[in-house]
Amino acid sequence: MSRREVKHAGFLFGPVPSRRLGRSLGIDVIPAKTCSLDCIYCESGSTTHLTLRRRAFFAPDPVMAELEAFLRRHGAAVDVLTFSAAGEPTLYQPLGELAGAIKRRFPEFPLVMLTNGTLLWDPAVRRDLLPFDRVIPSLDAADEETFARLNRPHPRLEFQRVLEGLRAFRRDYGGQYHLEIVLARGVNDSPEHLHRLARLVEGIGPDRVELNTVVRPPADPVVQGLEPHEMERAAVLFPAGCTEVIGSFRSRQTESSCDDLPDRIVALVRRRPCTPEETADVLGAPVERVLQAVVDLEREGRLVRRRFHGGEFLCGETGTRDP
Repeated sequence: MSRREVKHAGFLFGPVPSRRLGRSLGIDVIPAKTCSLDCIYCESGSTTHLTLRRRAFFAPDPVMAELEAFLRRHGAAVDVLTFSAAGEPTLYQPLGELAGAIKRRFPEFPLVMLTNGTLLWDPAVRRDLLPFDRVIPSLDAADEETFARLNRPHPRLEFQRVLEGLRAFRRDYGGQYHLEIVLARGVNDSPEHLHRLARLVEGIGPDRVELNTVVRPPADPVVQGLEPHEMERAAVLFPAGCTEVIGSFRSRQTESSCDDLPDRIVALVRRRPCTPEETADVLGAPVERVLQAVVDLEREGRLVRRRFHGGEFLCGETGTRDP
């Protein structure tokens, strides 16, 4: 079976090119840009609904039905199942119920959670994450001031409470605990701040530290990422043997038809900006066909091209859904 991204209309997106997970089939159960943070570096754009309230935005059954139908036909196109969204996935109240059902039905697929980690102080959230094989929360700041500047949290969200949640989850969780740190130039990359951040990380004790930076067009257009040599220099300050600088997505040869290529391009890039080469690889289409389709999509106003960090990205407006 060819490895391809298939058009679908609901809770799934991708597979998308993940620099750390391979081909990741996204599971999105959060209305667009509903989040507890409004990070200046977010590749999904600015938060429109800043909240700490967990809700059952959608029933689990239709999510499960769509996932079963997709994997029955296109499971060979998927490396991992990842809860991710243009928002914060742990705001989904039936998360534990849905995650448990997925692991029982599809134990062969690693189940991953990408979360900003801001709700881990809640015991119910920590319980909901127990079925996951890997959980990747974030910690970008070593103090309240940097947290406010970089992550722009909900007014009732305190930095110390976030730290307490990250530590509590380390005690409760037996799976792979990876901690992601996103570095932004001039915000949280000073040697003094990095040393303090590294001490906090040691106190949490994750299995792995994933150092990331801004590589796709961010919510705040003035935000810039670090160069590779700067990232490597920062990595030396963090726990040895378990710190990794996240690299580039490695392309794989794919073959698929180009049916509905414009719609599939939009479905991909409206959630995650991608280069034309990444888009072509994920969709299994020649890059020339992708670029031809992009011309029409730009003219129709369905996507835009943006330059960032020396590369060209295809970006679409994030879709919205009424809960």
